[in-house]
Amino acid sequence: MLPRRHSRPALGSGAEVATRQRPVFLPSHLRAEWDAVCQGHHNFLLVGTPPATNRMLAAMTPHLDEPLQRYGPKAGLPLPEPAEGTLILLEVAMLDAKQQAELLRWLDEFDQRSHVQVISTTSKPLFSLVEKGAFLGDLYYKLNVVRIDLIGLGSAGRPARLPLD
Repeated sequence: MLPRRHSRPALGSGAEVATRQRPVFLPSHLRAEWDAVCQGHHNFLLVGTPPATNRMLAAMTPHLDEPLQRYGPKAGLPLPEPAEGTLILLEVAMLDAKQQAELLRWLDEFDQRSHVQVISTTSKPLFSLVEKGAFLGDLYYKLNVVRIDLIGLGSAGRPARLPLD
């Protein structure tokens, strides 16, 4: 039996308006993804530079289920296997083959017991790593349920201006 989730009011309703407003730096093309953060319980893949993904994680944090558990890949450091809340995987492209297999196994087993939201970040193109065989395709698809592409955001989080030449 799945654990009972606390219901979340829709974006922009009642007393939640102030805490659920979209971040100022959020480009208009990411509004649907942001609404999914606030209203859903999907796995997210944040793609962008570490500063951009850190800003987005900070903005998302009040909307994520507690407890939050962060994991940055390090050789020999076992992956956490939380029973509830949100697992934040930093720089998921840095997972070694053993860690990828362990994470995929946990996700497969965990889907059948309950649900933990997984937020992953990467500054590397994961799909090209999948094509090269350096990242597990099944893991990529489990993590990439909702993708928020932060590539092209300037240092202030606004879209970078392209040269006109």
